Amino acid sequence: MVRKWKLLLVGVSCIMGTTMAQNNPILLFPKGAPGETTKLIEKADADGGKTGGETVLRITNVSEPTITVYPAPDEVATGAAVVVCPGGGYNILAYDLEGDEVCEWLNNLGVTAILLKYRVPRREGRAKHEAPLQDVQRAIGYVRAHAEEMNLDPQRIGVMGFSAGGHLSAMASNTFDKRTYPAVDAADKVSCRPDFCLL
Repeated sequence: MVRKWKLLLVGVSCIMGTTMAQNNPILLFPKGAPGETTKLIEKADADGGKTGGETVLRITNVSEPTITVYPAPDEVATGAAVVVCPGGGYNILAYDLEGDEVCEWLNNLGVTAILLKYRVPRREGRAKHEAPLQDVQRAIGYVRAHAEEMNLDPQRIGVMGFSAGGHLSAMASNTFDKRTYPAVDAADKVSCRPDFCLL
């Protein structure tokens, strides 16, 4: 019932904006993510169970991390942005429940939301958060480097996560002094330190 109420609260304009945002994901590593040798066939499943009576979209086999920008409506925009990290035990991403629904809620608060589709499942022979940490560092740096064109304040970029995404957000908030991957472009020369963190 709560999730249905949230969707009603969002309103038609935000839902239309969400649809437009979902059609325009930004590839974080255009020449391939660090350490990825094989492109996985991404899988999305909405039949894996229910939360609060609603199905949850579960995404796995992500080898090409992306961000999707959900701009805050102009009339309420604050200039703040939050990179949203869904949970899923570093094996799947609970992409709607802890992803786009959260982005819609943040938009209602005047916050631009950046939905991160980070690499899952865990990579054999690597720490569970190693590849996702590269993805979130790149996402924060990318948003900060493009803050002006996104109408954002580069000193008001935070990170938010749920479950494994909460762990990832905490890692990003404590591991920002050095990139964990080779620099790709100018976005990797700006800070990847979150200005605030919600776990």
